[in-house]
Amino acid sequence: MGDNYQLFRRTTPDWVRLAVASVCAVVMMSVNGPPLVHQFLSYVFVTPVQRTVHWARTWVADKVVHSYHIETLAHQNQDLVAQNQAYAIRLQALSKDETENQALRAQLGLKNTTAYPIVSAQVLYQVLDPYVRKLVLDAGSNNGVQLGQPVVAADGLVGQITDVQANNSEVTLITDTKVNVPVRVQRNPSVRGFISGDKNEGFLELRIFNQENTDLLKDDLLVTSGLDGLYPANIPVAKVTDIAPANAEGRSAITIVPMMHLMALRYVGVLQIANIEQMKARSDAQAEAARDNPVPSTLGARTREQYTKN
Repeated sequence: MGDNYQLFRRTTPDWVRLAVASVCAVVMMSVNGPPLVHQFLSYVFVTPVQRTVHWARTWVADKVVHSYHIETLAHQNQDLVAQNQAYAIRLQALSKDETENQALRAQLGLKNTTAYPIVSAQVLYQVLDPYVRKLVLDAGSNNGVQLGQPVVAADGLVGQITDVQANNSEVTLITDTKVNVPVRVQRNPSVRGFISGDKNEGFLELRIFNQENTDLLKDDLLVTSGLDGLYPANIPVAKVTDIAPANAEGRSAITIVPMMHLMALRYVGVLQIANIEQMKARSDAQAEAARDNPVPSTLGARTREQYTKN
């Protein structure tokens, strides 16, 4: 190397000279310096780099693992949602089976308690006619069903068979205005009359004999009287849900409803009545005579004081 060699040119800035000199000093100290110097330099220059690299690696790893976990949880959530829907459908099926099981148990209990042979039938559908209240059953003449036979359910009287085919039949409900059923008050058997359908959907009309002295209270149960021979005695038919206060004429309107929601029935029983044609004719004759009763669903000669006591 010649004598005229210079590390820096005259135009080299001072800060560049300082930086180069500092780097050279640090390198020489790290190479030739004592262990304490090595540790200090490592802490000052190497540790920040290591921490930066470690933080970057950890951040990348966390992002990757987090994304993987999110995707895994999303798949698991989809599986759980599908499984929950399957369980919900299964629960609905089990609930339906439970309801049908209870209805069939009630039907079996009805068979065991009635004194007449009974043909079990399932309701197929409702008759779509705004002027009638009818259900179609899956039992017909091939099953022993005949015209005029009473139809019952576990909670009481349903109606009467008014049309019969080979494999199905039609029952007119007691809420139909054309059906008349002789009844009595269970609490006081001497109070008798006829039940028929009311013009208002879901209600019944009561025609009572000797209305001026009738003993009738709220929550009274009306059962079949059995006097016509068609409907066996003591079958629940309806209940009194309300008796209005007496009006100026001394009469009180009464509200009567069936024992059950007839249009929602699934299973019924058809009673096999002996001499059905004769009994039906007898029942029709009595019902026709009862139509002459001019004041249905009211009570007469009952003062407001009497209702207050009741």
